[in-house]
Amino acid sequence: MAPVQEGVALRPLGVGDIVDRVFAIYRSRPLLFLAVSAIPYLLLVLLVGALALGFSDAFRTLAPLLGGDVEPTLARIAPAIGTLIGFGLLVAAAALVTSLIQSAALVDAAASRYLGRDASVGSALRVGLAAAGRLFVMGALAFLAICALWILLAVLMAVVNQWWIFLAGTLGGLVATFYLAASWMVSPAVATLEGLGPVASLRRSWWLAAGHRWRILGIMILLFILQAVLSGLISLLLVASIAAEGGVQLALQQGTNLLTTIAWAPVYWGTFAVLYYDLRVRKEAFDLELAAAALPRAL
Repeated sequence: MAPVQEGVALRPLGVGDIVDRVFAIYRSRPLLFLAVSAIPYLLLVLLVGALALGFSDAFRTLAPLLGGDVEPTLARIAPAIGTLIGFGLLVAAAALVTSLIQSAALVDAAASRYLGRDASVGSALRVGLAAAGRLFVMGALAFLAICALWILLAVLMAVVNQWWIFLAGTLGGLVATFYLAASWMVSPAVATLEGLGPVASLRRSWWLAAGHRWRILGIMILLFILQAVLSGLISLLLVASIAAEGGVQLALQQGTNLLTTIAWAPVYWGTFAVLYYDLRVRKEAFDLELAAAALPRAL
């Protein structure tokens, strides 16, 4: 895999070529991608720490109840449940926001390097911060669409109440879900790189994916296999090489999983960027557009 050069020539890529190109981009600036991937996690840790500090008084009042020092009555349990739910919701919201920032930032960094342009941690994170809201709304719309599909199927299966309808509905729902996933796979790249709104990004992703959904599914499967193999190998090596107490080994395993997630995220989101440009090359002759733009202008 050759490192990415300035003025790189684009061409239609196969499934394996796309992943190979992503690793080449990653290898060209590993510290850039690792920093862009890790900083949102660091931000999440700081946010969770601040939330824990803010909830410290509430947690102290929960300690006797959780430790069994006082009788668990409804008057005591209700505030405890409310506190835990509130803390959990805030942590989940913080995790979602930082994840959206990370994904858009990695897409932007990978896109810049793929086109032979320079990229920086700050510029990528600024793009990620600006695109996070669009990605959230877009993801919510896609999620609601898939939920609506399954709700309709569930109602149909309940009304008919036949085993063959249940089987056909389940299989049809799975096929439709994968079809929608393939159709909208590059929507994060569209929203990030083109700055389109949520609905427009989903529509454009659908158009770009038309005629190429089998290739997109192949890429999704390949990424899943690579991630599973990588995680399995790291976990196996960790268990085989570390002889420690259960708590220590669990902490080490969780830390290793976090590092693996940070290292893998550039590959995953970089694939979105490369696939997006590959679809544009195939459907819009984007390679010719870039080549024409690179020609010296006539005076």
